[in-house]
Amino acid sequence: MTINQPKVAFILVCWNNQDLLDECFDSIAAQTYKNHITVMVDNGSKDDSVLATRKAHSWVDVVEARANLGFAKGNNRGINHAFSKHKDIDYLVFLNTDARLAKDWLDVLIKFAVQKPKGALFQSTTLDYYNHNIIDSTHIYISRNGSGTQASWRASFRGFKGPRKVFGVNAAAAMISRRFLDEQPFAGIFDETMFMYLEDVDLSARATVMGWDNYLVPGTLAFHMGSVSSGKKPGFSLYMTYRNNIALLAKNLPLSMLVSMAPSMIRSDYHTIRHLRRIGQGDGVPKLIKGRIVGFIRLPLYSRSIWLMRRHRNSVSKHYLWHLMHHGE
Repeated sequence: MTINQPKVAFILVCWNNQDLLDECFDSIAAQTYKNHITVMVDNGSKDDSVLATRKAHSWVDVVEARANLGFAKGNNRGINHAFSKHKDIDYLVFLNTDARLAKDWLDVLIKFAVQKPKGALFQSTTLDYYNHNIIDSTHIYISRNGSGTQASWRASFRGFKGPRKVFGVNAAAAMISRRFLDEQPFAGIFDETMFMYLEDVDLSARATVMGWDNYLVPGTLAFHMGSVSSGKKPGFSLYMTYRNNIALLAKNLPLSMLVSMAPSMIRSDYHTIRHLRRIGQGDGVPKLIKGRIVGFIRLPLYSRSIWLMRRHRNSVSKHYLWHLMHHGE
């Protein structure tokens, strides 16, 4: 790897997001760090996403999936395509079509990452696209009740803190080291059986329990609209989150921790159901319950993944994991 100019591949997954693409690609093209390529996987869009991209942004390598592969498989397809054409890629950037980057975003993250040989995942502070005084994400983690949690969500932005190690990163705008990708045990970096939701928490947990470091990097910003694609299917995000949560926990955490967390998980589900009913969204309750049930039914799908992670789980202490699961850093 060339220390001064590592090669980076931007990977984007598009599903009927034509209205977002110009600004997203302009954000990539404006990066002050120039040694990068861009791959967009189109998940069978019914709009003109593919045609418009090829016409206005010919430098983007478009992969037509011709079906909705979901976030996980779509990104994996993009990664494989990038590696097939560029063997010298050192870092990957996952970028949602509804996310935008400050011009120095990649430059700041690369300069930091090359100093961290055991660094797996990196993100900057991500702000709300519509209100830059509000934080969208600083990092993500598994809380002690088992839920995937986006740290600092909706908090006021009061300047940069860090750098600091965190449990994991939000894949709306995040970078991953090729070193970690090559050492983790799965052929696909994202778990394709999850389709979408919590794949970045799963990936982050994998890096953490394998003894790698994930970082919040100060000095630059990303901006995120949030839930643009999944919001087109009401109730879908709730169902998928609770369905995938079971696999996320079973794959990555020791059984003794799962047993300890069970009472908190049950209480959390109960309070969430009460909250949904109280705010007039009771129609989401069946989605939540169905997600939980289907999640348990699908556990046999993950038997090999659970076994692989047990083999590759490093000697990360339960005390350290509990600490991270308190506030994510």
